[in-house]
Amino acid sequence: MTDVFKYAEVTPQEILAGDSVEFTFRLIVGPAGTPERCRIVVDCPAYLGYDRPTRMDQETGGYIALFCSNPDVDYTERVWDMEVEDFPTREKTSFKGMAARMMVFDLEGALREDDELVIRWGWMRNGHAVGCKVCTIVPAPEFRNIVHVRYFSDPEAALPDLARSFPGYDRPEPDEEVALTYRILPREVVRLRLLRGPHKTSLVPYDRFYNVGEVEEPSELVHLPEGTDWSRNSHGVFEFGDPRIEVRSRALPMDEAPTRDDICDGYNIYFGDLHTHSQYSVDCIEREKLLRTPEDLHAYAREVACADFHAVADHHQPWDVPRNRIPPELWEKTVQAARRHNDPGQYVALLGFEFRGPRGDTTVVLGEEVDYEEFDRKELDRIDRMWEALEGRDFITIPHFHNMGRLAEGEWIAADLPAVESVLEIYSCHGSYEGPRVNERHIPEIKSFRPDRNGQYFLKEGYRYGFVCNSDGHKGVVANNGLTAVFARELTRASVLEAIRARRCYGTTNARIRLVFTINNALMGAELPASDQKHIVIDVAGEAPLKAVDLLKDGELHRRWKPCEDTFRVELTEDGADPSNWYVRATQVDNHVAYSSPIWVG
Repeated sequence: MTDVFKYAEVTPQEILAGDSVEFTFRLIVGPAGTPERCRIVVDCPAYLGYDRPTRMDQETGGYIALFCSNPDVDYTERVWDMEVEDFPTREKTSFKGMAARMMVFDLEGALREDDELVIRWGWMRNGHAVGCKVCTIVPAPEFRNIVHVRYFSDPEAALPDLARSFPGYDRPEPDEEVALTYRILPREVVRLRLLRGPHKTSLVPYDRFYNVGEVEEPSELVHLPEGTDWSRNSHGVFEFGDPRIEVRSRALPMDEAPTRDDICDGYNIYFGDLHTHSQYSVDCIEREKLLRTPEDLHAYAREVACADFHAVADHHQPWDVPRNRIPPELWEKTVQAARRHNDPGQYVALLGFEFRGPRGDTTVVLGEEVDYEEFDRKELDRIDRMWEALEGRDFITIPHFHNMGRLAEGEWIAADLPAVESVLEIYSCHGSYEGPRVNERHIPEIKSFRPDRNGQYFLKEGYRYGFVCNSDGHKGVVANNGLTAVFARELTRASVLEAIRARRCYGTTNARIRLVFTINNALMGAELPASDQKHIVIDVAGEAPLKAVDLLKDGELHRRWKPCEDTFRVELTEDGADPSNWYVRATQVDNHVAYSSPIWVG
């Protein structure tokens, strides 16, 4: 094993997603023993759903305890929090303890050969505590969660620990390190999703946490036409070559996406996610201990999310400390992953990064490979300076609002050309920023909100932004909390960005809702001359019944229909020559929403 530990194990070895367990880490000391003082750091995974290690309250999930077989050894048990760079106390802790994931045990007194150390994460105290709730995400088959046990003969050498090295800081090197692994398994399949694309149809068997369940053949789940050819991809999703195949579920509820090829004026609808994060982002490194690279995210996007396009956009603030930037070697890996996965006509892999400045947060999406030095300069501390730095390059930027920035209320930095910034991200995992009041998918109360940072505000102030949604995923999965839809005749990097620049796009909260909205035969995103009459067509098809289809004028509700069916179509004429803007919001009974880009008249 190592010079210090001759045996190490973690139990249990397999856990169902979302279960509560008592993890036991068992260490047997080797013949070398230890000095009179040493430190052991246990670095736990922290994916979505995990209870963070804690010593605050014995009735809290994730409570930790150390058991030592040698009674002559004293020890202390604490938890290290990377965001406060300290041990948390009642007064000093990060938000929800999100960066507290390391157990720190300081031992006084020498350990001898065969001494046993038992560490319990989620100590259940003989049934009088709740254990440790484990992750709800299974990002890939055979994926193994890793616990690193790090041993330091010099206790003072172990901290501060910021999870990785970067310029100006070297992560402490332990004398010994042991990696203990275990699997989290998907639960039983409880629902199905049939996703139709222009070239194939995919059947996704979901467990209760939207992991892909372990099913060997589609006939276990659905009735298929006789002789149907199918394959099962590396993530366990079933694929059929016929995009219009008829599939009936045997017993489980099944959501079925509508077709989306040749929908309007020769355009197909393509769905994607332009804002996800890998293990290269600072919060994913420190809060999550995420072990998913851009390569992994593209594979998930293609095979599980069945996305047509996707951009990994890790946090990069060139004006900031190295801790908050993508280092050049990791940017190169991001470029290589996009290069390997980009397959025009089948799947488009775009490049990107998330920039933070006085205006707030903005996703920069690149349609071409850009040298690291072009966007990593200290003077690039505002989004307009980033626009200048990338002038001549193929790129767009997309603002989003859960980080409000520090501009005064009503102040905004706008791009001179819509070719650079034409849309707003009004929905992500943080909730809806469509307007000051929304019923479905509104933001949690802990999130920031101000009246001048939402889609309807910008419409009323005369800005001409389209609307998109993306996931802002930090959990190792893609397109599970926001999708951008584009109207394009082909699937390439250029066609995706061209559609967004033209605002020929819309957003959904993940449902593959097909939404067509035109005025006087012009598709969403258009700017039309003044007209006494506006002939409006709204055509919607969802994965579930539609409880409301709303037509909004100048950011306010104008008409509402209540279809109570999966499909809805209406044509109407609105009189009046006043300048106006219009958009459509379609809401399913499951509270999934689609938001069209506006059309401006006059």
